[in-house]
Amino acid sequence: YLTKPFEVLEIKARVRSLLKAKAYADAVREAMARDLRIAREIQMGILPADLAAATKGTGLEVYAVIEPAREVGGDLYEVLRVSDSRVVVALGDVSGKGIPAAMFMAVAVTVLRTLARQIAEPDVILQRLNDELAEQNPRGMFVTLQCLVFDLVQRRVACAGAGHHQLAVVSPGRAPRFAFPSSGRPAGLMPSNPIDCEFMSLEPGDTFVLFSDGVSEAMNPSEDFYGEDRLLGTLAETSGATPGEIVTRVLADVRAFSASARQSDDITVLAVRYAP
Repeated sequence: YLTKPFEVLEIKARVRSLLKAKAYADAVREAMARDLRIAREIQMGILPADLAAATKGTGLEVYAVIEPAREVGGDLYEVLRVSDSRVVVALGDVSGKGIPAAMFMAVAVTVLRTLARQIAEPDVILQRLNDELAEQNPRGMFVTLQCLVFDLVQRRVACAGAGHHQLAVVSPGRAPRFAFPSSGRPAGLMPSNPIDCEFMSLEPGDTFVLFSDGVSEAMNPSEDFYGEDRLLGTLAETSGATPGEIVTRVLADVRAFSASARQSDDITVLAVRYAP
């Protein structure tokens, strides 16, 4: 504001100053946006890029989609072929959002990938991951995880969970159901995290659907949750569908339910089918 009487020279000086300030602010915002775009590219590059190559010849078919609520997020997944007869599949959700969650996610994926190559049991993988994350974690962040190890010789899958909700199983001739409840705490909170392991025989057509709580806790404009029952209902309509079709159907149903409501959390869905 300028009070009267005012000088034309003063007005011009004020305008030039404001234009320079706006140009500087625009440049800062553009630089931040560019850095976030690069950060997202790096983060997405950490995740497995070629799922078909990772499972070729194993009888497993995998499809996954991750949609961060912001430019970067904290959801993660892993599909790792560690031998001719063993494939590790995992999905996790880091506490918080934005850059801190993305950085913790990158550390968690890296440690998980290293441990999965060395250890055959999913419960031991998660126990070791918990200890590694808890050792240096000044902000007290954590990650919930489901970890599956497919043994293609014994035709069974072993699963362990660290604070993550159950995954869904879709089998031919049966209604979709939830399985493998977590037995341990979220990883990274404190050392020593007792985690149990469960086993399930693999039958042709069995499909395992892992998801982050961005699915079950997606809200519509009335602030109702999408919920796990609605997810089972959606999966019941996917009989005979491929993993890609299942993931696409779930995401479409979540979007339709949310309508115009703003996405408040990262959304990740992974489906893996056993079809020898």
